[in-house]
Amino acid sequence: MRVRVNPAAIASLGLSLEDVRTALIQSSVNAPKGSFDGARQSYAINANDQIYSAADYRDIIIAYRNGSPIRVADLGEAVDNVENVRLASWVGGQPAVLMDIQRQPGANIIQTVDRVKALLPNSARRSLLR
Repeated sequence: MRVRVNPAAIASLGLSLEDVRTALIQSSVNAPKGSFDGARQSYAINANDQIYSAADYRDIIIAYRNGSPIRVADLGEAVDNVENVRLASWVGGQPAVLMDIQRQPGANIIQTVDRVKALLPNSARRSLLR
């Protein structure tokens, strides 16, 4: 998900980007909610409060002003989006997949590269040789 807020809108309500960030983090939590403790047994109460769609983020209450809730939709928009829109790769002018492969301590770098190349389809292997 990506939440885009209008800085002028939050400033006019006396809010900050940190207020928005905190409200978003607190509204989508996957953690135990409490527990039952007895003489012989304890049980953790679990509920998954994680939010998985942009539509659900739009209704999150960021703050209250004059007794009325200020929601994400009042400050901007929530959209389904990739994690990082500023990261991409191309090979020969064509979109490509960027892989970050790191050698483990003690591993043979030449053998590692050969194994990775062997797993790739022929077209990807040809691109690596350019």
